[in-house]
Amino acid sequence: MLLLRHGHKGTAPANYNLSPDGFERATALARVLPACFGAPTHIRTFFLDPDTSKNARSYQTAVPLAVATGVNIRIDLASRTHSRAVGEEILKDPNLQGARLVIFWEHRRLPELAAGLGWSAMPAIADDDFDRLYRLTYHRDSVRPQVRLYNQRALLSGNEPCSAPTPIPQ
Repeated sequence: MLLLRHGHKGTAPANYNLSPDGFERATALARVLPACFGAPTHIRTFFLDPDTSKNARSYQTAVPLAVATGVNIRIDLASRTHSRAVGEEILKDPNLQGARLVIFWEHRRLPELAAGLGWSAMPAIADDDFDRLYRLTYHRDSVRPQVRLYNQRALLSGNEPCSAPTPIPQ
């Protein structure tokens, strides 16, 4: 399972879209993620308000990967208020056991989601940090994942091999 924050945002306060840099990175991730981690079987994103487009960035970041792999995107409607419960639901879903799931999320709610996924020690993500990619691996009958941190910029530049993550203490 991969956890990522949505891509870079624009500077205008009421603009909920990716910036041009954010869109470029999302497009590049659509090539790198399958090459490094295998093609996803499921893609999920944070809540997207259909009336205001608020939180559109998570969905927009996922679109290039969905197009490249043919995997439909599921928007988690409960994520806005119940990110932890969404994580718990993911762990219990038999359809996701052994799946290659990629999750694009809103940074303030990402630690809540991680707690629901069995990783309660995820640090807060700074407003300007768009570079982290977390890989959660579960061993048989365990709800506590092994967590590895990857630097997206390094993966995209080719300076860091896919197999060179930073282990995260549990």
